[in-house]
Amino acid sequence: MNTESSHPIYILGGGPAGLAAAYTLTKQGYSVVVLERDSSVGGLAKSIEYQGFILDYGPHRFFTKVAPVLKLWNEILGKEQVTVNRLTRIYYGGKYFSYPLKPFEALRTLGFVESTRIVASYMRVRLFPYRNPTNFAEWVTNQFGGRLFQLFFKAYTEKLWGIRCTELSADWAAQRIKGLSLWSAVWNALFGGRGKVKSLVDQFQFPRLGSGQLYERISDYLRSNNQQVLLNTEVVQVHHDDFKVTQLTIRNRKTGVEETVNCSGAISSIPITILVQQINPPAPPKVIEAAKSLKFRNTILVYLIVENGNLFPDNWLYIHEPGVQLGRITNFANWSPDMLPNQHQTPLCCEYWCNFNDSKWQQPEDELLMQAEQELRKIGLLGNEKVSGGFVKRLPRTYPVYAGNYKADLSEIQSYLQQFQNMQLIGRYGAFKYNNQDHSLLMGVMAAENIVTPGRHDLWSVNSDSEYQEEANANTTSTQARHNSKQGQVTNLLKQFGSYLLTGGSATVVDVLVFSILIQSGLWYVLALCVSYFLGITTNFLLSRRFVFGIYWNNWFTQYAVFTVVALNSLLANLGLLKLLVDDFGWGATPARLLSAACIALLSFTGHKLYSFSANLQMSDRPLSKPNKLM
Repeated sequence: MNTESSHPIYILGGGPAGLAAAYTLTKQGYSVVVLERDSSVGGLAKSIEYQGFILDYGPHRFFTKVAPVLKLWNEILGKEQVTVNRLTRIYYGGKYFSYPLKPFEALRTLGFVESTRIVASYMRVRLFPYRNPTNFAEWVTNQFGGRLFQLFFKAYTEKLWGIRCTELSADWAAQRIKGLSLWSAVWNALFGGRGKVKSLVDQFQFPRLGSGQLYERISDYLRSNNQQVLLNTEVVQVHHDDFKVTQLTIRNRKTGVEETVNCSGAISSIPITILVQQINPPAPPKVIEAAKSLKFRNTILVYLIVENGNLFPDNWLYIHEPGVQLGRITNFANWSPDMLPNQHQTPLCCEYWCNFNDSKWQQPEDELLMQAEQELRKIGLLGNEKVSGGFVKRLPRTYPVYAGNYKADLSEIQSYLQQFQNMQLIGRYGAFKYNNQDHSLLMGVMAAENIVTPGRHDLWSVNSDSEYQEEANANTTSTQARHNSKQGQVTNLLKQFGSYLLTGGSATVVDVLVFSILIQSGLWYVLALCVSYFLGITTNFLLSRRFVFGIYWNNWFTQYAVFTVVALNSLLANLGLLKLLVDDFGWGATPARLLSAACIALLSFTGHKLYSFSANLQMSDRPLSKPNKLM
């Protein structure tokens, strides 16, 4: 962008991403204009007032490891933050389950038989996982096992998206619950935070007067620095000259008056599906069709005021019960006390999800209020407590739907939009990414930094896959990244070797146990040795393939044969080294055995890594493209 232009940079959308961009540019001395279609800023993270209560659009916790976002929060909010102890639970089958998982509590609640089924299902999928999971059902089954997926994920997810879990892309799970699995949940529950995944944080910061306080303060800052924040104003057309945005046609939604304004560039957080259709000269027909193909899911928020100040201790509850349409409940009495006008009432926010063509989207407010109250009573959250008030908020396009051909459609749109010299897309709406709040704020900061230093950040990479490094500083240099990469490779290699020793030890235990059982049963010791060795090497192969190397050839028999050859060569090398140490160097049998075992373990590990589990030696035997059938 031309930083010397006399025209301002227009920020399309006054949500978290747009306001973060405007704030960062203002600090750098740029002239910006924020256009917000609604009557207040904050987007999906705004706060509203009702009967003295400050209420948010559902739960918006403030937690991040991203340095620029932390810096922004602390600069703007300062001491206007409170620390909230997180308590969230799952309601299923008439029972409540802590989230994160507490294994012994789950055992008591589910019973021994069901818990055994869950563990068995999890162990099965660890040995025979889906290769390259393509949908949500496969991804979650890989992480938690098929039984736990059926119990705790399926009903809730299908409520949220309105489609079957097998139709929902695995990308959504990879972004929203990255790093989380049954094992990580159990580990954190038993031993605390060994590098806790983001989804399991026990505390979070929160603005004293609701999440919208952050965005109102940014808006105040912008105005105090002579920047314009135009509310009730929407974009009608984006005019460009050879892919350089030069003008915008905007409309005042109250008066209907339109005007065309000059700009030096645009940062857009409005829905990408709408933006593409507003570009003039228009985008190619295939790009417009791709934009029309992308879908968002809508949210209906039903707020109830309950005449009881102590309903339940959770910040929010996930309702996995298939017998009710209710999906999530936020209890604002358990956030910041300054959001409440009194201590004898509890404000609840009940979430429902639907599409534009669903009858629920047009359902009258009184029916929605009645349904929410009835379903809360059905699952036992209200008891006989009186509901004294309430209202409904309908939020269109709240969740980008990762289903169908969305990847191809989004790629088509990206290829077109990347030709623009001075327009960037950010936020959940703008980039069609299921962002957390901190992701959107980070995109806004990065978009602003791209104006100061063109090409500094690739915005499409933010929260793009399960490997997104949330704790990384946005200013990390490529040299640091390479250094960290080398350190990571060494650490991973050491972990892999340690895991190999454990799997080898486990296989040895199997070998010895089987041999002892067969001998005691009267089997000839030579035959017993053959059987036990075969079972031991097979166990070692399965465990090493799954837990150590993670390389699966299409022809598993060929891979098993290579593994056996390497193992036999290692055995012969072990015997040769042992004989050399004892006969030629005069070592005792025990120390010679220990040294030979250590050397051969390293040799065996290297051989298996180079040959038995090599992706490069597969030739036509690529990793499996079709998953094992588990459900």
